[in-house]
Amino acid sequence: MSYKLVSIDMDGTLLNDEQFISKENIKKILQCIREEIDVVLATGRTFKSAQYYAKILNVNIPIIAYNGALIKQSVGENTIFSSKIQMEHVKRFLKLSEKYNMYTKVYIDDILYVAEESKEARKFSKEHRIEYRVVGKLSNQINSSPYMIVIKESEVRLDYFINRLKSEADLPISITMSTPNSLEIMAYNISKSNSLKILSHKMNVNNNLILTIGNSLNDYHMIKDAGLGIAMKNSDKKLLERWDIVSEHDNNEDGVAHILDKYVLKATATDIDVT
Repeated sequence: MSYKLVSIDMDGTLLNDEQFISKENIKKILQCIREEIDVVLATGRTFKSAQYYAKILNVNIPIIAYNGALIKQSVGENTIFSSKIQMEHVKRFLKLSEKYNMYTKVYIDDILYVAEESKEARKFSKEHRIEYRVVGKLSNQINSSPYMIVIKESEVRLDYFINRLKSEADLPISITMSTPNSLEIMAYNISKSNSLKILSHKMNVNNNLILTIGNSLNDYHMIKDAGLGIAMKNSDKKLLERWDIVSEHDNNEDGVAHILDKYVLKATATDIDVT
């Protein structure tokens, strides 16, 4: 099979545990582009955070950000698709998260909003290279539609809150998880998979010519719905319970490069300088 489009998750997939893209991964991605195979970054991160890594690659590629709520070109920032959560749903969700004292973060146009100053917010802002603002009670202070709302809690508390959300609010929203401790909320019918369908249709690429790579539950539909979907060796157990096409290498072992070599590329990229 000659794949024409490759969609790659970032955290735990393209990025190693030190939050870097390895030279080997860069080399193979650049070879894909040289062989006229389109590459897409598909992430739960903000656009700005993902764009930083696209700049390292030094290519103009589409970025699917916020788990599918936004698609933009990395250079020029042309918006291909955008969908924010309706304010009435935002308010109801935030009031419920406050009722159960859940640690909540709101993402509006590449800025992170939190109720209180915290070590987690400072650390996250630094690692993801985005601005954060402390605004007080979120249900009162958030007055613009966000791309995504995230709750960071223990698995037990998240399971409990999800049950409360379904029984008390029943909102028309999309729910996914990038880690067992991160519940992520987007507008209705938003996912990496659906945004990849929008993008591939625009690019005139048939679904069976798409290869996707991921490691978390928020990647499940993207890898399930593609022509070929591959989970990383280091994938979350909840993803591995649902998917059995798994790489032999993890994100610290150039896993993406190995996958591209095995399934996508035609030759060895010995002449690509990534220093």
